[in-house]
Amino acid sequence: MNIDKINRTFKTNDSNDAVFFMVRPISEADHNETITLGASFSTVNKGEIITDNNKDKAVNKNLSAAAIINKESIVNVTFLKIFIINEPVLYKNIDNHTNKTVASSIIVAAVQRNKHQVHNTMDISLFFQIIPELSPNITNVDYYCSFYDTNNSRWSESGCTKPIYNDSWKRYECNCSHLTSFALIWLPRTPLTHHLNAQDIASLVFQSVSIVCFIIVISHVLFSRFQDPFMRLQAYDLLPLISSASTTILFIFFIALGMTVYTRTTSEEETECFLSSSVLMFFVYFFVIFMFCTKTSVGYFNYLRFVLLFPQPRARKLVRMLIISFFISITWVSFAVGFNSNPSYNITQLYPYKLCWFSRPALYYFLTIPVGIFIFVNIILFIAIAYRIINHVRYATSRHQTFERMKRCVLVLLSSCLTQGIGWLFGPVLSFVDPTAGEVLGWFFIVFNGLEGLWSLLLYMIIRSQHMDERRRSIAARDLSKSSSDTGIKRKKSQRTQNTSISETYDQF
Repeated sequence: MNIDKINRTFKTNDSNDAVFFMVRPISEADHNETITLGASFSTVNKGEIITDNNKDKAVNKNLSAAAIINKESIVNVTFLKIFIINEPVLYKNIDNHTNKTVASSIIVAAVQRNKHQVHNTMDISLFFQIIPELSPNITNVDYYCSFYDTNNSRWSESGCTKPIYNDSWKRYECNCSHLTSFALIWLPRTPLTHHLNAQDIASLVFQSVSIVCFIIVISHVLFSRFQDPFMRLQAYDLLPLISSASTTILFIFFIALGMTVYTRTTSEEETECFLSSSVLMFFVYFFVIFMFCTKTSVGYFNYLRFVLLFPQPRARKLVRMLIISFFISITWVSFAVGFNSNPSYNITQLYPYKLCWFSRPALYYFLTIPVGIFIFVNIILFIAIAYRIINHVRYATSRHQTFERMKRCVLVLLSSCLTQGIGWLFGPVLSFVDPTAGEVLGWFFIVFNGLEGLWSLLLYMIIRSQHMDERRRSIAARDLSKSSSDTGIKRKKSQRTQNTSISETYDQF
């Protein structure tokens, strides 16, 4: 019988003492309203029903497997069904897509609910001992609390916590937020080395290139502006420069963080960030938030300029936006530092030879959520700007005017994409996709964001070239107008001279 059939039928052979099958009503009046919460199995006591009265006693002993549903999760539940296969040798390699292998008993749990009542959130506690017959044949392995995804025919950890080893009872314990087929799964641990992989090297190289490109753009803009004393730096020019500068500083600190962790990691078993890595990490985190604040400010200024058709922002508004960005960034970082000061929260961890960064649960709250908010706002602004500019192109009165407007439209949209950091859209997706898709998206993320400085330099050269062409046309038009004016003046002078000569000739006659 496969797991899919078990999930559908809950049928078994009662003669097999390695199998325990329980179907039990939640409340029984003849047992003083004792509430059934789960079941356990051991080689000594075989199957045992767990209730709210014997919960602690049933768990605190040597057992092969057990499942206990939280009391609040079985409100409006009429029947609880639990099926335990103690030695699932036949299911050892049912996952043909990965190297995940069963190491424990299999627990299948289901409930029958009252159809007319609201369903509560499920919380089930699972306890697994490693079955000797299924014990890994290697020592360096990782264990996962997993459920069998019958739709994809593979083990998955979605909705389950990382198993914690209970040394007193020699077992692993975890929690899941749904009911299905559960087991303890093991995978060979990928050995960590001092060698950087292809993505690590590409990320460092691309960020270094971007730093150089950002410095070239910023230096050239400042030099060009100050070279001409009649041209002042406007707020609209300064904000993209500040956005580029914040990205440059972010890349510098990120490289410093990576190199520090890489050189100072002493063991692949090391999981706690050391002091210097923690300090650099929060500097990186500050500039990540500040970068997105400035990119969002660029998008807001573009919205004011192209959609609302407001005058270009003044320096006072620029300063106000920078102050707001700073306070948002420092507030977010302060929360992170405050939580990190309490070791029980475990919001940061050391990824050996890689980074000191947020742990996976904390990553959603401190990075995925705020970055997702910034990206969402920028996408809305970008769509509004694109819609406005495209309509402007459509209503051009001549073919030449349409072409010129189309060029400006493309440049503005490209500029918005780069300065607003649309490429960072791949970042939040990386935290919940499967490893294969994550590998592909990781390369997109590295290329689009790691080379942000290069894209900015190329775009700057295009915009600069267009401005120079416009300036040359303006100078040529001015010279032509001046030349026409001078020709008219000379013609009038010549006419006056000619008339004077004729008059003098008449006088001589």
